[in-house]
Amino acid sequence: MQPVTTQTIEAIFQDGVFKPLGPVDLAENQRVLLVVGQSAPEAPATRTGSLFGAFPALAALTGDDLAWARQAWERGLGKQADILRRPQRKE
Repeated sequence: MQPVTTQTIEAIFQDGVFKPLGPVDLAENQRVLLVVGQSAPEAPATRTGSLFGAFPALAALTGDDLAWARQAWERGLGKQADILRRPQRKE
């Protein structure tokens, strides 16, 4: 008996055929068993989608870049803490 693997795939049923809404990791003509459940339609205003790949420049960041950003953030926090420690002026 072969091991069973499962995937959750969102699809639409159109013209008598299930059409996946995203990429599917299956071989061409692979036989599958479908267990169908209806999903509630989302309002377009609430549909956010995936952010995967939205910021390709982030993939090029190095450890040095991240260390620089952390130091800049910590310096900013230090400046804010200094401001908060100053005595309040009365008008």
